[in-house]
Amino acid sequence: MKKHICGALAAAIAAFAFATEVAAQAPIEIKIADSFPKGHVIYDTVVSTLIPALEEGGKIKVKYFPANQLGQMADVIESIHGGVADIAYVAPGIVAGRMPVTNLMSLPGQFTSGEHLARVFMKMADGPLKVEYDKLGIKIITASGTPPYQVFTRTKVVKVPADAKGLKLRGGGGDADDFMRDAGINVINMPASQMYEAVQKGVLDGVAYLQATAPANHLQEVTKQATERRAADEPAGALLREPEEMGCVAAGYPGHHQARRRENVDRDGQEYDRRDQEGKKVFLAAGGTVNVLSEADKQAWRDAYKDAPEKMIKKMEGRGFGYARQAYTEMQKLRAAP
Repeated sequence: MKKHICGALAAAIAAFAFATEVAAQAPIEIKIADSFPKGHVIYDTVVSTLIPALEEGGKIKVKYFPANQLGQMADVIESIHGGVADIAYVAPGIVAGRMPVTNLMSLPGQFTSGEHLARVFMKMADGPLKVEYDKLGIKIITASGTPPYQVFTRTKVVKVPADAKGLKLRGGGGDADDFMRDAGINVINMPASQMYEAVQKGVLDGVAYLQATAPANHLQEVTKQATERRAADEPAGALLREPEEMGCVAAGYPGHHQARRRENVDRDGQEYDRRDQEGKKVFLAAGGTVNVLSEADKQAWRDAYKDAPEKMIKKMEGRGFGYARQAYTEMQKLRAAP
């Protein structure tokens, strides 16, 4: 399944714009894997858009394995290299230490919407972060960005960082969680699929998560308090493949394919933003309370994380990732661009 896959993908969807060279035989089977349940943004996008596009013309047959059927997200890079999956989704914060500088995208207060984050992330993936993926032998095909995370708790009202001190919260993963630890929060990392049971059993007091996909994880059933657009922990995710397995991935995307790729990234971010509002309605309808932050509350969060970027950059530089500062500088330029 090397160069034969490439051609069918070229015409199928912008996110998979590869060169064409497919044998006119039986459909080529490819496997897509992720960790998301039915109802999640990524799950719905794969089912409604990605699979039909790939299978159009009958040259490719997709087998989709959601909800960790082919393994945990933490093992996704090995799954790609080992051929367990051909295309897979990963949140950089979950693969601890594998995409360290990518986690700069998860610093609090950087992006105001999922669309904004996804657009910048895709440019970063093709630019200063590419060295990170080249080392892993993977190719970022398309990016996904979420709106700002909220703090969901079983009962505790959280409006300022001091309110969260001592709580056991699930974080976004990766180095960006240092900000939460500095605020005195006991960060416990786990896949989103395990949040419900952990909160239900009291292993967690709550989670840092987003309204957009909270209903898919039934958080409205086990939490009753949430913040209103707290500016923190905004992770990015990506669909990825191993370049060697594709055999014909170009370094860039020509002409209209590049434009369609941008459209795909924007559309994903927009859907996250839309569902963020829908998720809030679900939470409220289930009897939850969304605590609106005052300007003073928002300033308290900004004050708490104002040193987070520099701390994170120095930490990465100390670990030998000398491109961290350049990547952060480029991210600031891109996020400020219209």
